[in-house]
Amino acid sequence: MRSIFSLLITLSVPLSGMGTQFLVLPSSAEELSIGSHATLPGLFPINPALFSAPEKYPHFSINRGSWLGDVTLSHLGINQSFDNKTTHFGIKYSGLTGIEFRENIPQDNASSNFSAYGLSMDAGISIDRGNQKFGFSISYIDLGLYTERSSGLGLNLGYALELKNKIDIGIAVQNIGKMNTLSNKAPSLPMRVSSGISKLIRSDRFVNNIFGSLEWNSLTTGSKIYLGNRFSWNRLDILFGYSTSQEVVESSIGVGLNLNRYHFSYGVRIGSQDLGIPKVLSVRLLLP
Repeated sequence: MRSIFSLLITLSVPLSGMGTQFLVLPSSAEELSIGSHATLPGLFPINPALFSAPEKYPHFSINRGSWLGDVTLSHLGINQSFDNKTTHFGIKYSGLTGIEFRENIPQDNASSNFSAYGLSMDAGISIDRGNQKFGFSISYIDLGLYTERSSGLGLNLGYALELKNKIDIGIAVQNIGKMNTLSNKAPSLPMRVSSGISKLIRSDRFVNNIFGSLEWNSLTTGSKIYLGNRFSWNRLDILFGYSTSQEVVESSIGVGLNLNRYHFSYGVRIGSQDLGIPKVLSVRLLLP
């Protein structure tokens, strides 16, 4: 059982995945496995310039998993492409239940139990201009803890450039905005600046994509480095990732299966802090 001595302590522990830090948790099995890269396209990319979907067919995704401290992760998203543009709408939810409220003195039983949640709904668009891509999205954020609530808006911006020899570079800025007061203080949004580079290697038998990114987060100390690889052969994807920051080293692995209109992927991550094993299952499908 989890216990706390004040309501706001949960907001100050980013490892629990609650507070506004839920906004930077991985949104799919692919992101969990490969890492949060500024050049990784998809339905929930950290770079809004890289929203992607096949032409003529809306792309729908369902993602479900868990983070450290038994925090649940759920994501829904739909993208649609037309005229060199891709529109995006997504919902992201993180929740934690069974938290015990205790006083500052020893107690055999908790005074009460409560839950915490974070909800984000975002809409955006990416624009393709030859070898350059631009994008932005706006997020509505709602945060709840015990009987308190806070809401706010966030702006996300992105840019990507395709160079020669299948090399891409990208930069993204997320969570520019503010929240309303929660109890006596307004939570700070984790403004996140990411830059990265990737290299695509293609042959007659396989496709391999190598990623590297550097991230800075306003609510954490120092920067974080991500390295990742996606190897695709026939209908199978094999995903690897590694990340390091000032205090934590993480490695991850995942697998994906492509079945024409359907794509299934599953990823896990192991960290040096030994607080649990985050995992996410993702299902993507093309709608008629």
